[in-house]
Amino acid sequence: MSLVFAALLVAVSAGKDQALHLYELNPKSGVLMERATYELPGSPGSQCVSIDGNHLYVSVRSANSVTAYQIDHAKKTLIPLGLTDIGANAAYVATDRTGRTLLWASYSGGVVGSHAITKTGTIRKGALSRIETARCAHAILPDASNKFAFVPHTGPNAVYQFRFNALTGKLSKNDPLTSSPAIGLEPRHLAFHPRLPIVYCDDEKGDSVTAYTLNRTTGLLKATHSTSTLPSGFDGSKNTCADIEITKGGKFVYASNRGHNSIAGFAVDAKSGKLSSIGQFPTGEIPRSFNLSPNNKWMVAAGQRSHDLYIYERNPKSGKLTKLHQQPTGQGPSWVQFIPIFKAKKK
Repeated sequence: MSLVFAALLVAVSAGKDQALHLYELNPKSGVLMERATYELPGSPGSQCVSIDGNHLYVSVRSANSVTAYQIDHAKKTLIPLGLTDIGANAAYVATDRTGRTLLWASYSGGVVGSHAITKTGTIRKGALSRIETARCAHAILPDASNKFAFVPHTGPNAVYQFRFNALTGKLSKNDPLTSSPAIGLEPRHLAFHPRLPIVYCDDEKGDSVTAYTLNRTTGLLKATHSTSTLPSGFDGSKNTCADIEITKGGKFVYASNRGHNSIAGFAVDAKSGKLSSIGQFPTGEIPRSFNLSPNNKWMVAAGQRSHDLYIYERNPKSGKLTKLHQQPTGQGPSWVQFIPIFKAKKK
């Protein structure tokens, strides 16, 4: 048996609704058709799909918890598996590269941690590790080797650097603990280049994307250069950056502008990793989150203040986005997550 890509679902965290809205993307028109709504005991935030594509994890921020769902590929729905109290308001959740550990970072708590994921996909109670950092921890992701993890912090203007033990699921502080870009940039989210030893962070206050070189042996970062996300002439005091993503081949990087209300696109130099702007593409108000589809053909961006979704088709050669639709969604959307649906196909 082999898995064949069959459909795309899109899950939207609607904070004011305290609910997860599930849509299916029409592959011909790009329209999102709502399939289900899942009520939660608090405001949902960050989401991530398991490595095997069979589970979805959602931070329920106001409940200091993470909820797990089984992805029903046949029915194209989600099956709730239960809520786990992690003792922190997680601004970001992600799995390690094996899928056996959930990593999380708490903005308000200034703490990062990890929990074991069971064979059935639930999150085991009791932290494997819990390390205090500083307020404003915005994201956490492991590198390709699964030996290191990085946590951008806006307030301290630093990326915190950790070692990760995939066997135990534990995080530990690297030395030095932090790497900082130029003063006042404030790194928020991050994306790894798939080939080059480079990590890109979008800068909340700097209205920019900063590239860091990654020492793959030591797991340490060094900021090298920054590129503006805004067009010339726009007042940067009226904007903050939020989310960042990179295409699978590493040819394009995208970051969202809250205030200019756009997705900034960049072409990536194949040798140096330097960025060059391909323009800004309009979104709804305050695009806190956007997501590229697994095949990089589609992008969906959520307007947190306008309570809407913009659906784009992406040009694979130029990287530019064409808006196909704008449609309403739940109140206060703070996260967008594509969920690939597969079907078993006999050889």
